[in-house]
Amino acid sequence: MKKVLILGCGYVGRAFALSAKAKGHRVLAVTRNETAADQLREDGVEVFLGRVHEAGWHGFAGGGVDWALNCVSSADSTLDGYRTSYVDGNRFFSLWMETSGFSGSAIYTSSVSVYPDRGGDWVQELGSRGDSERSRLMMESEAVFFSSSQHVSKTILRLGGIYGPGRSFLLDRIRSANGPLPGYGDYYLNLIRLEDIVSGIEAVFESDLSAIELFNLVDDEPLVKSDLVDVLATQMGVAKPVFDESIGEEGSTRRTEGGRPANRRVSNRVIKEALGWSPKYRNALHGMGGLISS
Repeated sequence: MKKVLILGCGYVGRAFALSAKAKGHRVLAVTRNETAADQLREDGVEVFLGRVHEAGWHGFAGGGVDWALNCVSSADSTLDGYRTSYVDGNRFFSLWMETSGFSGSAIYTSSVSVYPDRGGDWVQELGSRGDSERSRLMMESEAVFFSSSQHVSKTILRLGGIYGPGRSFLLDRIRSANGPLPGYGDYYLNLIRLEDIVSGIEAVFESDLSAIELFNLVDDEPLVKSDLVDVLATQMGVAKPVFDESIGEEGSTRRTEGGRPANRRVSNRVIKEALGWSPKYRNALHGMGGLISS
């Protein structure tokens, strides 16, 4: 049995918590959401209600943790929200690792948003640059995570766009479009379904990695957004929406400083070769097909 600590137990964190519990591990979670905390307690998870970017949870986590996962999401989409949740959150994660004597394996879930536009070409882990303020903040948070506790096994998983049971923004938009879809359709989507995120996290923790590692966690086949939307609309039995670039995508943060979405295909080759991991859902069409009726 492992002692597992999860910081930020939302959509991804709870799914991993349930998987870890099912395998007989002791699971501790830190979340700022009271409803999530109640659900986790019902699942048999030990919960601290508080914020990752504060030190209040350090005593709760204590020592003897084998696996530690920081998958906190931003409290809001502002730059201040990103800095607080991601950069400051990793500062307090790193402080806990330093002061608790942690010697296990730590994972931080970052984002493929750190990769710039490549005109549709493939990018791998060393291709990050950060071409927006949000992506530069994500890279800063990665640097904070990597800079501490040099004797700890640390892995960053850069996640693609997340979808899965109970969470599929694209399907929801297609259903409600009634004609136009906001934004652009002429760029590649780099996505990953929830179950494959959990299996990727498990692959890292259950491996014998002993150094600093960086992996992209995305599916095998990025698809052009407009192509994906057309096929999904047909499968859903609704009219194919038309993209309208004059309508902004409310709340979207996946933008270059020029205002368009970054167009690149993110490769998962490194994690597949290093850990033998492979996604169950090879692309978003495969992964979303089973969600249409849900």
